[in-house]
Amino acid sequence: MPHIGPSLTHSAATSKLVLLLFTFFVQLPHELLAFSWVSSAAHVLEHMASPPLQVTSLSDLTNTRIPGPVGSDVEILAYTATPSGGGGSDTIILFHEFFGLNPSIVEKADALAEDLGCTVVAPDTFRGLVTDFIPKAIWFALSTPQDRVNDDLDAVCSYLGLEQGGMGGAKLAIMGFCYGGGKAIRYTIQRRPDAATVVFYGAPVTDIDELGQLRAPLCGIFGDQDAQFSASLLEKFQSSLDKAGVENDVRIYEGVGHAFWTDVSQVRRGDQPQTDAYVQCTSFLSKFFSGSKGV
Repeated sequence: MPHIGPSLTHSAATSKLVLLLFTFFVQLPHELLAFSWVSSAAHVLEHMASPPLQVTSLSDLTNTRIPGPVGSDVEILAYTATPSGGGGSDTIILFHEFFGLNPSIVEKADALAEDLGCTVVAPDTFRGLVTDFIPKAIWFALSTPQDRVNDDLDAVCSYLGLEQGGMGGAKLAIMGFCYGGGKAIRYTIQRRPDAATVVFYGAPVTDIDELGQLRAPLCGIFGDQDAQFSASLLEKFQSSLDKAGVENDVRIYEGVGHAFWTDVSQVRRGDQPQTDAYVQCTSFLSKFFSGSKGV
């Protein structure tokens, strides 16, 4: 049965989480503290304002089992969505947030598959872990190295027949939210520069040489009240993409902070700016999949 995380009043939640986070962070290995306390604390407080996360067993949530990297005994659990009308040769690999794979991501995968007529695969990048407890979610993000994620995603692409240079006419996009947005852009830079990238409020890359590896366009979606990413950082991100020659559509929406698109019902109701952000994302992907120039 699904488990709904506890809902705390803001005052009680703030006191409890500040104490928990202090205890949590002082025990972290020094090298992991590169993920700054300020950013992490801001992340916690922003997620507190969101509805409680629904946590579901991955065995119940997923419908696909994928062999892990060659030489490992890992099995990658994933949810695969396809359009009801068939088709779906183009593919989106969809990264979850730092809570792990959850029903909200599955819902978004279904919506994207239906609206874009593509296949959407949402893999579990935490290898079986999921939580609704924010300090634990931060630990999952901190302790999941990019190289391991890259290797798992390479295995997913191999399973799907989407190896670089061997896809025929199909196209691949890598998309992620929060933790997953940061992993998405680093995966395309490091392993799949031919894939389009969609970053929903994930950690930007501003190194021009790194961004110059990309051979496909990038879509970035952020809120102007996101305490994790300053306006100057996001401006540098966009200017670095431009200097690197990467076709991009980066937009910063007014009046919202981090993780402002929580569920598909916001878009179906026409809530703003969630609907505009979704239209930006799907229009970008539709043009990429169709081969149209310009974003």
